[in-house]
Amino acid sequence: MTSRKVGRPFQTGISEALMQAAERIMADEGYSHLSVDRLVTEIGTTRPTFYRRYPNLAHLVLDVMRSRYPVGEYQTSGDLREDLLRFQRDEITVFSAPLFRNNLAGLMEPLRLDPETRDLFTEYFTVPRRARLEAILAAAVGREEIVRDAVPVDTVRDLLMGPILARLVLPLGAPIDDALARNTVLAVCELLEAPREADRG
Repeated sequence: MTSRKVGRPFQTGISEALMQAAERIMADEGYSHLSVDRLVTEIGTTRPTFYRRYPNLAHLVLDVMRSRYPVGEYQTSGDLREDLLRFQRDEITVFSAPLFRNNLAGLMEPLRLDPETRDLFTEYFTVPRRARLEAILAAAVGREEIVRDAVPVDTVRDLLMGPILARLVLPLGAPIDDALARNTVLAVCELLEAPREADRG
């Protein structure tokens, strides 16, 4: 969870103002334009006030991202391909939004260097997505669409998320679109040896 320092009681209004100001800059300008000085000046507070709430900018950014795109409850549809396609379309919607697209590359260094930031990213984003994929695969096993543990869930996650993240962090012109969702799901289903659509029913 986000590290908090002991100090005076928080003023909720300041926390909300920090998140609102950060979200606007993140969406309009991107991570490289964020700074503690800019944020505290904009909302009329101080650096110590900021650091009583967040150990660094990356933690604030992750809190903003999670608040804007929480992972909700999910019910499987009864079909592996449909479930994976819904998962992938949801991910593309989230990660191609300006709030993620303009800031993910800037987060790479703090994620690499700071264990607390990395743990927070894992808690907010990796764990919920892994749990959703586990539920999708377990349901498919129950329907005998695939064999249990045929492919590790982390491999499935990497095959789905890797192309999205690559196109975000290395913008070489390839779109993050529905064709990407469909092609990555097709590749995963081939690896899982799931029945083709033409073979079902």
